[in-house]
Amino acid sequence: MRSVLSFLDAPQLNAPEVYIHFKPEVFGEGGEMRDESTAKFLQHYMEENSAFVQRALAANAPGHIGDPEPDPDRLSL
Repeated sequence: MRSVLSFLDAPQLNAPEVYIHFKPEVFGEGGEMRDESTAKFLQHYMEENSAFVQRALAANAPGHIGDPEPDPDRLSL
């Protein structure tokens, strides 16, 4: 998948990667986190993911390469 996305010049979140092995003692019955280190790791991942989405959405703002009519007020040399 990464090769295809790279070929298409699509934005990718390459790091951090998350691999979670389910262990009943880590998650409570209601889905809450019981393990503090796992909770911190997932919080960090979600913060990075949120920042990535914001960057990807900003890349689609008007005036970027490929726009048929870029906004001259947004271009700077």
